[in-house]
Amino acid sequence: MILLRVLLVVPPYLNEDRALMGEMRLSTMPLGPTYIAAVLELNGISVAILDMSFPEIQNQRLEDKLFELNPMVIGITSMSNNFQNATTIAKIVKQKNPRSIVVMGGVHPTFVHKEILKTIPEVDIVIRYEGEYSMTELVKALDNETSLGKVKGISFRKEGTIISTPSREKIQDLDSLPYPAYHLLEPSVEKYLKHYGKRSFPVITTRGCPFNCIYCSTMALHGRKYRTRSVSNVLGELSYLIKEYKVNEISFVDDNFTMQKDRVFSLCEEMKQRKLNLSWGCSARVDQVSKNLLEKMKEAGCTDIFFGIESVSQKVLDLIKKGFTVQQAKDAIKTAEKLGIRTHCSFIIGLPGETVRSLNRIPKFVEETNPSGRVLPNLLDILPGTELFEKQEEYSIGSSFSFADVTKVQLEMLLTFYKKTFKINKLFRVIPPNIVLE
Repeated sequence: MILLRVLLVVPPYLNEDRALMGEMRLSTMPLGPTYIAAVLELNGISVAILDMSFPEIQNQRLEDKLFELNPMVIGITSMSNNFQNATTIAKIVKQKNPRSIVVMGGVHPTFVHKEILKTIPEVDIVIRYEGEYSMTELVKALDNETSLGKVKGISFRKEGTIISTPSREKIQDLDSLPYPAYHLLEPSVEKYLKHYGKRSFPVITTRGCPFNCIYCSTMALHGRKYRTRSVSNVLGELSYLIKEYKVNEISFVDDNFTMQKDRVFSLCEEMKQRKLNLSWGCSARVDQVSKNLLEKMKEAGCTDIFFGIESVSQKVLDLIKKGFTVQQAKDAIKTAEKLGIRTHCSFIIGLPGETVRSLNRIPKFVEETNPSGRVLPNLLDILPGTELFEKQEEYSIGSSFSFADVTKVQLEMLLTFYKKTFKINKLFRVIPPNIVLE
């Protein structure tokens, strides 16, 4: 029996509830912490999850939870866009309970673990890369008061020196992981479902990516090998969610759901044969779908597909190593739409090689392809662990246009989309960025 109690905390993603133009920020069930919690629970470790991404979950609730549970280990997950909030949470934890062990993990800490341990004294340990087994072994080591140096995949301070243990091998058998511990979420599962308006759950079926996009940290975090859960394992989770939570909608949140087409064909066929009656969506590359595959997906309940287009300049797509053509993007959107699958398209404003002229072609692309889902004109985030982060000077980021150019294109994209699709009322849900006039 392990005596240490663990609290996993999901920091808020935004400050003052403000979103960048075109971004939709809803609290989504945090898969990373729920997977870690499931493995901890399987190993007899008492664990709870506090999701602070809901605006109403304030710091006081964190303090109440610390008093209520008195956890000895507090795990804080972090991406780049909520790292400052993660740091604030670490400070609160140490103020309330200086003896607790603060562990930070996630994509951002993985690639800046040394800087975190050098500059943020409230963080005691950083877990690098996948956290399920590293966190479990870490808690066991702390409980048994054994050496942390034997725990793979962590970094920590020892007598003023930063120690990084060897990286842990990637989890090859994803079927060996238990289903996410949704029952441990606070707020409750029902709180998330009220946000969506449907009984919708996220499901991830793969890890890893063999592609080379210079701005994306997925490959750096999960490796090039595309690791998959078996069709039977995925179907088992879908059946469990339907039975346990009355789920009627699924979001497959894999970065590239359709990478192995035969697997997707098999999954769709089984979903259809079992009459699961789920509507679902996924993300895919435009060069990893075909008419036959999309038809099969539609028959199995697929209603939505998300494409990361990023740019409509072939020069830019080649520079960022996207690996597909503008024409392939057009064809994929049009094919999906003809089959009745809503397409959602993201673009990244500020990529290397982009110019005012090429940016101004994006609204025309939107008008021509006419996606019926969402159009997201996201600003470029330069993420640790990416080639873009390592070679910022070489890529000359953002040197070809001004903030005014960016704002103009964002507005034109959104207005073109909403005018074309008669969704003018939804414009009121889009919060513009702060515009500072100098």
